Amino acid sequence: MKRFSIKLLTIGLLPIIILSCTNWTNVPNFDVEEVEGYRPVYATESEQEVKTLPPREMENPGKIYVINEFLLVVDRLKGVHVFNNENPENPVNIGFIQITGSNDVAVRDNILYADQASDLLAIDISNPTNVQIASRVKDVFPFGSQYPQQQGFYFECPDPSKGLVIGWEYTTLNSPECYR
Repeated sequence: MKRFSIKLLTIGLLPIIILSCTNWTNVPNFDVEEVEGYRPVYATESEQEVKTLPPREMENPGKIYVINEFLLVVDRLKGVHVFNNENPENPVNIGFIQITGSNDVAVRDNILYADQASDLLAIDISNPTNVQIASRVKDVFPFGSQYPQQQGFYFECPDPSKGLVIGWEYTTLNSPECYR
């Protein structure tokens, strides 16, 4: 009987102990009317196409790949810059592969693998100045870029009916419903 009472007391006190250890000061208050936070930026229909474009300035450079005589430089959420690297001392920017919403890429043989929001793309880059989508697998990545990278901020919840989220702008929000 004594063991049963101790077990019952332990089971009854366990939720109280766990809840008392929770730090409730970091829980957001969703009753705020105006607060600084992040609003999603949506791609236009043209921006969602994977295509080769003329060279452009890098905004947020990332990984670098060398494939054959080409140098590929990722530009986060935008695409991949293509350089002719026949003369490594002086690479020449020859084009840009638009892959809007892409956070990461990998290259193997002449295939560039990239995420585009929730989809996985395999892009034939045997001719980097005229790329072709070899395949697209939908809904591989459940969240895509549906959340801002920054944490500890309110943000406007993405609306899938508005399209592909390609970035986040810091602004004043009215009654936001999301927090990260």
